[in-house]
Amino acid sequence: MSVSGEHKLSEYAPGTPAALAGMSFPAPRHPFYLRQERTTDVEELMPLARSVARRRYGRAALGPTVPGDKILIITYPHQNDIVYEAIRRALLEEGAESVDRIDVTDLGMEVKTYSAAEGWREITDRLPPMVESGVEFNVAAATLKNYLEDRPGYTAVLAGEAGRRHWKRAAGQRVRNNWMYATYEDFISRANSFPDEIWRTVDLKVVDSFKDAAEIRITSPEGTDIGWKVTEEQAALWIQGAFQSGHIIGSTIQGIRFGHPVETFVQQADSLYKTLNGVVAGVSNHTGYFPHIEVHIENGQIKKIVGGGRYGELWREVVEKYKDFHYPGFPYPGWHYFNDASIGTNPKSYRQIETLWNYNDSWTNLPERAQAGVIHFGFGAEHWDQTFLKYAKDNHLPTMHFPHVHNVFATYKIKKRSTGEWYTLIDKGRLKILDEPDVVRLALTLGDTSLLEYDWIPAVPGINYPGDYFKDYASDPISWIIRDQNGEFATNTDGRR
Repeated sequence: MSVSGEHKLSEYAPGTPAALAGMSFPAPRHPFYLRQERTTDVEELMPLARSVARRRYGRAALGPTVPGDKILIITYPHQNDIVYEAIRRALLEEGAESVDRIDVTDLGMEVKTYSAAEGWREITDRLPPMVESGVEFNVAAATLKNYLEDRPGYTAVLAGEAGRRHWKRAAGQRVRNNWMYATYEDFISRANSFPDEIWRTVDLKVVDSFKDAAEIRITSPEGTDIGWKVTEEQAALWIQGAFQSGHIIGSTIQGIRFGHPVETFVQQADSLYKTLNGVVAGVSNHTGYFPHIEVHIENGQIKKIVGGGRYGELWREVVEKYKDFHYPGFPYPGWHYFNDASIGTNPKSYRQIETLWNYNDSWTNLPERAQAGVIHFGFGAEHWDQTFLKYAKDNHLPTMHFPHVHNVFATYKIKKRSTGEWYTLIDKGRLKILDEPDVVRLALTLGDTSLLEYDWIPAVPGINYPGDYFKDYASDPISWIIRDQNGEFATNTDGRR
């Protein structure tokens, strides 16, 4: 699919920057406000820390704090100590009896440095613990479970930067939420202070849009074109497993798997997978970036993988190695299933700036997929059913999905069962629910419509910036993104210092 042709000049959407001349996609933006002067005085950070401590919605929420709470926070070696101390004091003010901290190294984790230039690590870091040690999610969560068994006094744990459901499943229900405040940038991020009331409203409306779905189609100028059919029964099952704050399950099959026992999944899987066909393409995942990849899907399984550099090579090896194993509950042999098409819903999220190329967690590019309208596709057989997990562990197989592909400029359409008309949920990367009257009204009440604008939009040649996608970007996205992360291509100047 070529994306280097001419684009029609058009206005994009209310509340978003106008497109560059000749481009129909939104113009690049950069969150310059993050480059503000920083303080080392904890007292100066306390007003923001108090606001953070009271948050109750999304992955960044730390509340509600229950009087007498004994809170344990799991940090990484790159933790900003001043930020931690400000939030610790704020949680104590909220009524916590104690707030303690341990580092992942205290759980036996080795200190490693990661860079988003190594997108292939999503396979090399995730696969070995699963097949060699039977770890269901990640090593830190498994180790934390053992740590907490000897320390029953803690009433709440904040850990990890994603996978709340997985952390709870692996380490226990005392895991209250993720810990999203490792850096100063995290602390001052507008994404982590986005109003709870707006965010929850948007999330619920996204889930509600699936109720009347008869068919889904997702496209992207990077080459994605994939879709599937949805029966009335599947739509009803889907919405019961689709909700996760800030991370809405936009894949019918994953929503059914999340929300129901394996028996229900088995009843629906075969018929749904037979309708799931197309291509997923892009250059980024949770860990970072790689040359352009195309993942071709037939009947819900990977048929072939084209390109992707080292990431593609490793991924093809995984598909080949496990192609003959037949997981319980899945209709065909193989691990190589289409799993998720999850939707970010926070208009203030962005790619990390200060830590993108130097981080102590392998998921260096995680915030990218949290932006409203970004879709992250995931692949691999996965279920929490004990028969499934036992089979995987006994045969040294992957226990969950792990390779991903992100699409920032995707369009997600739903064919309505009631009318036969197509409803556009995401248009060229813009989550259209942000422009609905009741959401706009709520934003005006809580501040103004700038709350619904995107602070970050990447510059991609041939899509929303002059150039050719394949010549200037797709074969070596890292060189371009390094420049983009410095704000070189942005059209906005707000927040510059």
